[in-house]
Amino acid sequence: MRELLQKYANTFSIQLEKISLSENEQRSVNHPIVFLFLGDLVKDALKAIMTINEEKWLNSSRVLYFHAYQTDTITSENVLSFQLPGDELDRKYKRKGMYEAFYREEKKLIDLNKAFRKLSSKIAEYGKEYSSLKKVNLCLVTAIDDPANILIQEFTLLLKSILQESFRLVEVDLYGLLKEKQEGENFALSTSLGISFLKELDHYQNDEYTFEKDLQLTEDHLRLNVSHPPSPLFDLVYFLSDKNEESLISSDAMQQNYEIISNLNLLKNRKMITDYHEKMDSYNHQDFKRGIKGNSQEPVYASAGFSKVTRSNKAIALHAASDFFHELLLSLKAAGTEKREKVLSIFELSETSFQKYFHECLPPVEKIMDMNDLIGASNSYQTVKRMSVREAEEYLYEGGTERFFYTNLEEPVREHLQRLNLRAQIERCFYENVLNNEQYGLYCAYLWTSDTPGAEISVINEIDRLERDTKNERLEKEALLEQYYQQMVDQCDFKKSYLPFSDKKNLNSFVHYFFETVYGTRYEIMKLEVKQAILKQYRTVLEEHHQYLRSKMELIDQVESCLMQAAAESLYDSDDVLDKNIAEYYADMIGMITAKLKEKWGPYFFSDERFFGNLLSLLENGKPNPLLERILLVCNREVLTQEEFHRSFEDELLERANVMTRYENREILSKEDLFKQLYLRLNENSSVHIEVFNYTQEHRFEEKYFFGDFYSKFMQFALEKEHETRQCKVGCAHEKKSSGIEKLALMGGFRLKDLMYYRNGEKYYKTYAENGYELHANKAEASV
Repeated sequence: MRELLQKYANTFSIQLEKISLSENEQRSVNHPIVFLFLGDLVKDALKAIMTINEEKWLNSSRVLYFHAYQTDTITSENVLSFQLPGDELDRKYKRKGMYEAFYREEKKLIDLNKAFRKLSSKIAEYGKEYSSLKKVNLCLVTAIDDPANILIQEFTLLLKSILQESFRLVEVDLYGLLKEKQEGENFALSTSLGISFLKELDHYQNDEYTFEKDLQLTEDHLRLNVSHPPSPLFDLVYFLSDKNEESLISSDAMQQNYEIISNLNLLKNRKMITDYHEKMDSYNHQDFKRGIKGNSQEPVYASAGFSKVTRSNKAIALHAASDFFHELLLSLKAAGTEKREKVLSIFELSETSFQKYFHECLPPVEKIMDMNDLIGASNSYQTVKRMSVREAEEYLYEGGTERFFYTNLEEPVREHLQRLNLRAQIERCFYENVLNNEQYGLYCAYLWTSDTPGAEISVINEIDRLERDTKNERLEKEALLEQYYQQMVDQCDFKKSYLPFSDKKNLNSFVHYFFETVYGTRYEIMKLEVKQAILKQYRTVLEEHHQYLRSKMELIDQVESCLMQAAAESLYDSDDVLDKNIAEYYADMIGMITAKLKEKWGPYFFSDERFFGNLLSLLENGKPNPLLERILLVCNREVLTQEEFHRSFEDELLERANVMTRYENREILSKEDLFKQLYLRLNENSSVHIEVFNYTQEHRFEEKYFFGDFYSKFMQFALEKEHETRQCKVGCAHEKKSSGIEKLALMGGFRLKDLMYYRNGEKYYKTYAENGYELHANKAEASV
């Protein structure tokens, strides 16, 4: 279930990012981009950057990725891969061994040529997705301590040469990922490998660097020359570490590095907007390149910092789903508060319903009066008036009344009860009137068949009560019948005449009384037996169905618990400013949206097939996932599409920040105060991801870029603040998005010897080199 929730939350977040993307062309990549990931250590980077691009770029599905790996890679439609040689090499010789194996194994080189040509063909296939095919941007990503980067010049220049056959210009940038957090047993060796690569990189970035080797191979084993004239290998080199320039190591620094890579490539390659404003100061790659170079004769490098203030879209989506399901449950429970008489009528257990059952099961009571034909003319009242009623019955009828009652009333009822099977009728009533009724449904069916003490209304409890009442009434009737039988005839409560010649009249009065009271009581007892039999069948059938429904309600409880837990967990690491009052604000929001849906679709809209239909059908397989899937589908389609979820970032944040003022007497947060908090947050968190010696860095060049709606009030506020103390170029990559603001800080101009990583790591490098570790392909590359 967690995977379903995660996918749902991600989908909403992506959808929100892509609102108006059809008009928001600046989120499209203008020129083709190829990402080349070199080494096993950048597999996570490949997955993360792909995901970020998919979420943020309109034409991300046509961006191509290439992974050169040794042990493991990923599979995807737009990912090509190539397995590097030298997996079994000893760690002392691994870097150099991989280099030698690459040149030794000609088949590997042929396979690499084929893979790169396939990559070039795919770019051409996807050409319609780009506005220009004059240029290709090649973005290399490697971990500087990965042995595979000893082949970086071969991979870069071979791919570049193949791409140049189809495209006029190929620009190549390198992103070197550093891990400075000292953990694990191989820290010293990893640092040595990293320093080895940096030394080689300084050579590659020299203005005099050249390359010439026969790397292009045909299927006929013919070799073609790949050359590079005197100039740096890479257009720009960025170093991105898990430690920032303030010497702080963050747990999410690498994720930020991946976002930096994605945003930098978008900034460099995005389609320009038509309504350009002069204050936007768009990024110019060549200007930045010249700016960081300054007058330096040595290779210089760049880094970047990234911060964002974003609405917690995933938390909002999860709270919306949880709250909407809560509204569903409230709706179901509200229907369960019907009055007792109404519920009994729904289940056909009202007095009117029982009268129908009696009519079907019992002969008419008038049948008793047919006993009048049994009396003989020779009998007299004087004869029986001193007898008990039982004696008088035996004397007058000699068992004839018993036989008559048994044959004409009792036996037919017994036979009818033996055949009586109300299951189909009870189930029809249960399903039609309750379970499948849009007004009541599953919850009412469960609640009303529960025997939980204290329940407002329970049919099982009502059956208990009716059974008790019926049993007691039957016992009372049986006791009363015995009293009737034991009475003296002359003491019975019927009208007597004491006039002469009234014997016959008194006997007739007694007989009428006898049939009405004695056999009338026996008839009532028989009616109560029928009622007991009916109640017994109702109990059996409803208890069976309740047990079945109990398992379904447990699934509903699981779903409710899962939704509530996911919503709560989404705010475990909540930000005081950005995540304030999400639970309270969106609970109110969902309540209002539910009211709107009720007004549009009717009071029982939850039971409509467009929404949830019959909940039972979603629970039939005994698993909670179908119900959860339906909740998320309905919520995504009917709730998250409401205008309330697509307000501007700043308006939603401000209103949510002040939502509790409705309930508590708190100060209202002004828009200016909110903007100040957001601006400071962006500023404080955008430190560049590299640590340099400030006093050794002769030249520091910076640029800063916001990603957000240029015309929004907060963006105007932030740009104005930046221009007040303007020390560098500040721009805005205009995007019509409502989920937040991002800031990218670029800094460059430092040299290798300015890096703290380089200065601290040289001692490890020298020690390993002195102890026989082959860290370079040849000795010439060891010098800076």
